[in-house]
Amino acid sequence: MPSQLIAVVGATGTGKSELALDLAERISKLGQQAEIVNADAMQLYTGMDIGTAKLPAEQRRGIGHHLIDVLEITQESTAAEYQKLARAKILELQARGVIPILVGGSMLYVASCLNNFEFPERDQGLRAELEQELLEHGPLNMHKKLLSLIHI
Repeated sequence: MPSQLIAVVGATGTGKSELALDLAERISKLGQQAEIVNADAMQLYTGMDIGTAKLPAEQRRGIGHHLIDVLEITQESTAAEYQKLARAKILELQARGVIPILVGGSMLYVASCLNNFEFPERDQGLRAELEQELLEHGPLNMHKKLLSLIHI
């Protein structure tokens, strides 16, 4: 049987978590196992519970949830890093015969899992130069520079 993946996506507060839990229970009744892989950028962070609709553990119906509370608030989250974490988790679940249910509303994060996105490595030197330029000349000048680069 080919590896399966279900994606439940949409805005905060639209019932994605409940739908995903219902799907996982339905899959279980059909004799297979499913677990949830978080695709909400804010739910990656420990302590970011208010405003993220993060389900408390006691409301997860005993269904495995992954990539929740995996970062401290001081750590940076990027789509490239999320892609690595999520794809590894999805492959791990599939290897165990578990159907991953990707759930969230951070669409770049979702797309990074579902599509063939390749993220280039960061150029730390260039980033430092641009941050210094922003500090010295302000956001308006930086905005003008960006507009000139895209030839609008």
